[in-house]
Amino acid sequence: MPGERLKRGPNAAQVFLNVPYSRSYERTLVALTAALVAVGRVPRLTFQIPEGGQGRLRRIFGLLKSCRVSIHDLSAVGIPVRFNMPFELGLACAIKEQSGQHDFLILDKEPFRLHRHLSDIGGIDPKIHHGTVQGAICAVLEALEKPSGNPSAADVMRLYRRMMRLVPQLKARHGNREIFSTRVYGELVTSGWVAAKEMGLS
Repeated sequence: MPGERLKRGPNAAQVFLNVPYSRSYERTLVALTAALVAVGRVPRLTFQIPEGGQGRLRRIFGLLKSCRVSIHDLSAVGIPVRFNMPFELGLACAIKEQSGQHDFLILDKEPFRLHRHLSDIGGIDPKIHHGTVQGAICAVLEALEKPSGNPSAADVMRLYRRMMRLVPQLKARHGNREIFSTRVYGELVTSGWVAAKEMGLS
């Protein structure tokens, strides 16, 4: 997914994140967010779009179409099995085929697992993050590029740590136990932009 090609499309700054909304995934989400902020991208999640009576599926589809890139983390496997993540990847594939104005990055934590369970995606290799924060950061830095060049993974890790220190404060301020809310996550992203500028990453 060459950076030069991605930068030419409409809404190139926006990146749709198709990830599990679970507390166990919070650190990975903050890592992905830090990496996206560090390369000048704007992370977008479904819960940021207000419900206007159009239904969840239409909101997801509309948000996907408005973003030039989407990231789909298929690493979450649990009981009962949920199909939301692969379903949204399918929507991204359809948008890419129809418009040619969308690219996507697939993440997983184990090599070769995806092709055993989703053979139709053959020929597209996921980035393997091994379930680690650093792996998630490296996956984004390898896939997306900003014109002035990407920061190092070590620099993004420092940004990630600054953002993680804010998470408990933001949860307490907004009375939310998770970061998967418009106010908590929105303020986290804004704080990330400020911190990235202070660190010379943006």
